[in-house]
Amino acid sequence: MRMPTRLAIALGVLVGALTAVVWSWTFTPLGRLDLQASILARIASLQGTSEMEMTPAAREAANQMTRRMRGDLDAEGAVVFEDRAISGPGGDIPVRIYTPDAPGPLPLFLDIHGGGWWMGNGFPFHDGMLAFAGQIPAIVVSVDYRLAPEHPFPAAIEDCEAVLRWMAEHGERLGGDPSRLAVGGASAGGNLAAALALKMRDEGGPAIAFQYLQVPATDLSGTREWHSYEEAYEGYVLTVPGIERMIEAYVPEAQERMNPYVSPLLEGRLEGLPPALVVTALFDPLRDQGEAYARRLEAAGVPVTLHREDALHGFLGSPHRARRIQSMAAALVGEALHP
Repeated sequence: MRMPTRLAIALGVLVGALTAVVWSWTFTPLGRLDLQASILARIASLQGTSEMEMTPAAREAANQMTRRMRGDLDAEGAVVFEDRAISGPGGDIPVRIYTPDAPGPLPLFLDIHGGGWWMGNGFPFHDGMLAFAGQIPAIVVSVDYRLAPEHPFPAAIEDCEAVLRWMAEHGERLGGDPSRLAVGGASAGGNLAAALALKMRDEGGPAIAFQYLQVPATDLSGTREWHSYEEAYEGYVLTVPGIERMIEAYVPEAQERMNPYVSPLLEGRLEGLPPALVVTALFDPLRDQGEAYARRLEAAGVPVTLHREDALHGFLGSPHRARRIQSMAAALVGEALHP
């Protein structure tokens, strides 16, 4: 009897020690991380980013990991979806159309996925879009745009523009109202959504009623110093070296990074842009440039809601925060599209 008792005590001590170690990971120089997020951050730190590859195999692995980390989100009401291909400047563009069971005609929302401009293809955020479409409610069109490094700038924004114009022209056939149109995206998708809003304003394109920018990259130029780059340089999943590698793949020509359709923060005039929701994350190198863009929009007279969440980039490891932010975004988008 002594051996099992001693073994149980030893195992209890070991478990307690391991729990204490893991719990200690939640304490960071920037504040407290959620437990699951802190574990993800520690694993990512151990793996490192210096050898990050941007190959098709690495892309598929990243997308699979995204699907596992996102978890399931319940749709509000019945939402159906269908896949189509839209003609674009580089060939057919895959889209997935989410239609809630709600009285129409419904407003339209263009969803632009994140993934550092090189991953996120194949609709890995499917569950989230099912829920989002039902929460607004709106017809959500997710665009599977061309990716870097195979297709650098301006391929991605050209594809997004082509789908937006298609929505404006053919939205009625979908049961939608093209006069009520919004765009949004996370991370690289937030960058593309902001750039698309600028481009449509400049070119007199389809009128955009609202833009939802979640943890957006707004300055790819490398010409400014960001405090959040120093604070969250590494150790929080998304790292500055990783960001720099993705920018190099997306915009190989350094001079092109000064283009406002690449770096919306560098646009000199932000008047006339649609109202915006900008959501940033505390433990994120991109935090400060997202908030700087929100402040510049506000200074230009654009109605802006800015919200910072105490989470990792993209709210990884914090599903309860992701759900709450999505509900908040759906409510604000819905207010703009259902006046």
